[in-house]
Amino acid sequence: MPVTGIEKLYVALQSKDDDTGLTYAAPEYFEGVKELGIKPKQNTEKLYAENKLWDQATTLDSIDVTIALTDLTSAQRATVLGQTIAAEGGVYASDTDEAPYVALLYKATIRGGYRYGVLYKGAFTLPEDTAKGQEGKVEFQTPSIAATFQPTINNGMWEYHVNTTDPNCPADIDSTWFTAVVIPTPKPAI
Repeated sequence: MPVTGIEKLYVALQSKDDDTGLTYAAPEYFEGVKELGIKPKQNTEKLYAENKLWDQATTLDSIDVTIALTDLTSAQRATVLGQTIAAEGGVYASDTDEAPYVALLYKATIRGGYRYGVLYKGAFTLPEDTAKGQEGKVEFQTPSIAATFQPTINNGMWEYHVNTTDPNCPADIDSTWFTAVVIPTPKPAI
């Protein structure tokens, strides 16, 4: 099913990703999502023999993610960029800031239902800030922020999504999806 829009975005700080487990803080709502771009990058190595392509191997490199929001609040900047909330208001950036690993959870519309998705491990980079003068009319200038996602150490997953049109989609998905980061289990073989 093709995606026809995006409705909600949540961010969850990752607190553990190793051989013993994968854990996250409770997801935090990022209001006003306009766009979510997910672009996986792969590397393919080709082996030629006898004047033809003999074999090939493809590996996942990373996943470029961009998010356009109506606004990126000071608290949100502190959450995803590792910046510091100032006592006087606002947020400040320093050269020692370290963006934490986060998971992204989203709800998108599809024909006849919804897609619920999660990206498991990524870190955001500093956004570009621009301001343009009004030239006889108001032009909204909204922020865009980029991240690089990767597979988790714990289980190698980088993405999971389920459509409400899927036969095994939980009936209560709308009320449970954003309460915690969902880690799916394989369906048993018959």
